[in-house]
Formats: sequence, structure tokens, C-alpha cells
Amino acid sequence: MEIIIEIKNVYGNTVTYPVCNKAKLFAALAKTSQLTHNTLCLIERLGFTIKVKEQTYNQQVLTKMLSQQQRIS
Repeated sequence: MEIIIEIKNVYGNTVTYPVCNKAKLFAALAKTSQLTHNTLCLIERLGFTIKVKEQTYNQQVLTKMLSQQQRIS
């Protein structure tokens, strides 16, 4: 059994959001929109594996980043 989470940086704070339905259910049980470190530890103790969703970048953002790097070089 596994759950999928997403890690984001919000105003300098690292927060963990549920992605899959099981993770969202755990967040609902904890009465939060995020999954805290303690909650994730308890979920692991229940036998779940926690997978982190890969971050993808918008193609426009990637193109802009690459063009900025080329100007610096």
C-alpha cells in the first residue's frame, strides 16, 4: 500500500500536500489540508509507503530558464 504526496515551498516553509485519494483521506482524518511530519510517520507505521510526486516544470518556464543560462554563459 502506498500514498502519493507533493512537497511544496510556501512562503519559505516546506509543506506536504496529499495527491492520491488515500493521502487525501488521511488529511481529512487529521482535519488538515496538509500532511505533517508526525502524520506521515503514523501513516508509515500503518504499513504505507510514502511516494513523492515528481515535480514537473511548465515548458515556458524551462525555456525561459535555459535562455537566461545561455545569456550568462
